[in-house]
Amino acid sequence: MPEAGASLLSIFGITTDPNNFPSVLIVLITYIALDTAIEAQNIYGAFQSIDYRQIEAGYSIGFTRKQNYQRIIIPQLIATVTPLFLNSFLKMIKALSLAFTVGVVDIVATARYAAALNYRYFESYIAAALVYWLLCGILQFIFCKIEKRMQFN
Repeated sequence: MPEAGASLLSIFGITTDPNNFPSVLIVLITYIALDTAIEAQNIYGAFQSIDYRQIEAGYSIGFTRKQNYQRIIIPQLIATVTPLFLNSFLKMIKALSLAFTVGVVDIVATARYAAALNYRYFESYIAAALVYWLLCGILQFIFCKIEKRMQFN
């Protein structure tokens, strides 16, 4: 990835050393590329879930294409895709531990560093697990509230 980034920047006349590429930038680009592909498939699936007869019904009562999108398609897409996006966000938080492999310090890495100082690995990993659990629990609570608000009555 750093070599590809350096080659891309050299096209624009910017020279950079691939060995000095920031780790955070590598992680961001990688996660953005991966999640873009996954979320594109989620959106495609949400479009496929809309029955074409509903769109035809909108046209039959005189809706324009814009009105069809505003009143029929987009509300159903949001209701379908919101849980997928929120679960993907939680999955991304949990998967960020992999970022440690390229030098980005996360919760588990911080616990590992703290345990190395005092040799209390068990306590450090329990603390990291509690932080993950608390963070994911709070986000799950917020996401459930958002999903309930998005559901059709």
